[in-house]
Amino acid sequence: MAAMTLAARGVSTLLLDKKRFPRDKPCGGGIRYGVLRRFPALADYLRTTVEIHEIRKVRMEGPSGASLLAESDEPFYLTLRRTEFDAALLARARAVGARVLEAVRVTDLLFSADGVAARAVDGRVFTARLVIGADGVNGVVARQAGLGGGFPVDALAIDTMEETELAELVPADPDTMYVAYGYKGYPGYGYVFPKRRHVDAGVGFLLSFFKERLDGPPYEHHARFLADARARGVVAGNSNPKNFKAYRLPLGGPLARTYADRVLVCGDAAGFVNGYTGEGIYHAMVTGQLAAETAADALARGRCGAAALASYEARWRREIGRELADSLRIQRRLFARPALVDTVIRAAAADRRLCRLLARVALGEADLRRRKFELVVRFLLARFRRGPSAARRLVDSV
Repeated sequence: MAAMTLAARGVSTLLLDKKRFPRDKPCGGGIRYGVLRRFPALADYLRTTVEIHEIRKVRMEGPSGASLLAESDEPFYLTLRRTEFDAALLARARAVGARVLEAVRVTDLLFSADGVAARAVDGRVFTARLVIGADGVNGVVARQAGLGGGFPVDALAIDTMEETELAELVPADPDTMYVAYGYKGYPGYGYVFPKRRHVDAGVGFLLSFFKERLDGPPYEHHARFLADARARGVVAGNSNPKNFKAYRLPLGGPLARTYADRVLVCGDAAGFVNGYTGEGIYHAMVTGQLAAETAADALARGRCGAAALASYEARWRREIGRELADSLRIQRRLFARPALVDTVIRAAAADRRLCRLLARVALGEADLRRRKFELVVRFLLARFRRGPSAARRLVDSV
């Protein structure tokens, strides 16, 4: 997204990627429907180049098995294959003028008064006036720029995924996304995302919890979740270990600072991930575009120091800062007290409007703070069905 935006602004742009495309990327492959409204210039292009599946029903389940089914005429969510989606964005960046070099792994950044030199593992050196780091949770740009020494364990999750063809693993309803919050009472979640020709499924746990409390390799927990999902009628068929991947996800919020002299960082590299859903594609696209716009403005003025790039932080905070802060607050409450998930789900299951609203908030399609009053009022109605103590727990959880 950053390369596409810069090249479209007429900026000489070089994109370096450590992989060759098309390539797969560990990811659930879900993105909010609002991405098509946020990036209207890409909407038709993506619909014609990527197999996008629309999700109109969401089944949420708590650790006790309490569940709700939210339905909507407009899609809640979109699912897609990252191998197609990323290749489409790369092709678009090339089409608007970005130069792309694949299979280049950058290991070091060297800063000077004139610019930045990126040194690759094979010895090649690439120079630029400014660098945008979109190199993921394990990226080197933020570290080399002094923006952090890597995400601490308590700010990371370990997620698993497998993207398997429908001939092997079949969702019970191809239009329904399944999310198990607080799976087994653990601080994390499990999910099943139907796609056009595949299904994507996996589990995620706070990495600190996984290291301290869970035994066995990640695939054991992944396979156990799918076995549970099969027993509940969520899927039919079997897990294919050949399609399995485990990866780290930053769930502790954005870096304290996302810019430095001649450097901006975006996406997972900067920690732009929803703290309780794990969604990151949308935030990567938004911050990639905002970083590129900030960079283009700075380059046009001939000033690429930190002061000239500081507006990037104001831009992303204005657009997604509140959502990310709220998601982290909810994560800390719900992951610490998984029983609250059951309380919320039981209340929402009795109110169709609340059910839809909760799903839209959970999936990033509605703003929690703007809808908080309505959520609280509807949650309080649970008092008349389940007693004052239930109502108090509901209000505390919002």
